Amino acid sequence: MTRSLLRALTVLSLVTALSGCGFAADRLIAELDGTETFRMSSEGMEPTIKAGHVVTAKLVDGDYVPRTGDIVVFNASDWGVDGMVLMRVIGVPGSTVQCCDGEGRQLLDGRPMDEPYVHPGGRPYPFDLVRIPAGRIWVEGDHRMVSRDSRVRHWELGNGTVAVSNVVAVVELDG
Repeated sequence: MTRSLLRALTVLSLVTALSGCGFAADRLIAELDGTETFRMSSEGMEPTIKAGHVVTAKLVDGDYVPRTGDIVVFNASDWGVDGMVLMRVIGVPGSTVQCCDGEGRQLLDGRPMDEPYVHPGGRPYPFDLVRIPAGRIWVEGDHRMVSRDSRVRHWELGNGTVAVSNVVAVVELDG
């Protein structure tokens, strides 16, 4: 019997044994297909992902290539946070980010970004030009007024970026 078949049978046995415990079974099944579910614990990604909502994310095994606009789950230990955090990738290695132009738009590589996902209202949080180092990403929440993201961590930690190697999954949104 192959190792993967043995693992699948073991998981199916656990799912049967845990039939009254839906969350554990969902998580075990999710791991088999390379995804996992995560619950959004704050308002930081609203309106895209509301607090309390559960999202499915594709697990990455150290092979994540960052793209602007991705919503990622990452280990936030570099920020002194115990656990996983979910945010949107804004800057990728080698890019620059800055806020803001005269119309309050964030700049990526000197060009205004089109960010229809950002929570309406509130004022921009200005910050000077930041060049994203190799192997790092700049992340922000969609609800910029409440998110403690790279902009805030930039002032606290002198960098604010997240190691690409800390990304554990990429969120898969419907529609």
